[in-house]
Amino acid sequence: MLIQNQGFYLEGFDFPAFTLNHGEMVRFWVEAAPQSQTATNGSWVANKVIASMQTSLPGGEKIRLSPARVRRSFFDFIQPITLEGYLRSRLNLATPAIYERLSFFSLAPQWKLKDLGYAHQKIFAIICAFQRGSIVCYDYYGLAPESEAQLTNYVKAELGLGKSAVSFDDLSYKPENPDTERITNLDIRQRR
Repeated sequence: MLIQNQGFYLEGFDFPAFTLNHGEMVRFWVEAAPQSQTATNGSWVANKVIASMQTSLPGGEKIRLSPARVRRSFFDFIQPITLEGYLRSRLNLATPAIYERLSFFSLAPQWKLKDLGYAHQKIFAIICAFQRGSIVCYDYYGLAPESEAQLTNYVKAELGLGKSAVSFDDLSYKPENPDTERITNLDIRQRR
């Protein structure tokens, strides 16, 4: 068991008790609720939830929300790096592992990182996050249904390798029968 949480209340939302084990994912389906007059979704909830879970992690392990894109150096703008080059030089992945991970999303290894659109940037950042940590936290916000399905299949492959995940999605997009293979789906609604 990695995380045993007794449930909590957070800024208008009730989070039920949950357990996160090795090789499993907890998917929070959050009722979209703007934080301010100008906000349009509930993505701000993720960072606050992570902070509240942080205290229950064993061995001082840290989890962070995967960024929308990976960090690149100034040199990467002068000499653009490929997806394969990034995974090889920054994460020490071997060629078969690179091709396997990118194939989930039909990403070509020779594509330049700088040329990726928003969804591919976000997915690539999540791929990288899984290579760096044993617990990966990410959100599905802004991804098309096909990209969400590809990402879920990829994450389940990583779960099969013993990784764990915490994810966030918009409750209004939750399917009638969500995927439950290694996934605990939790509805998070505003307290009324």
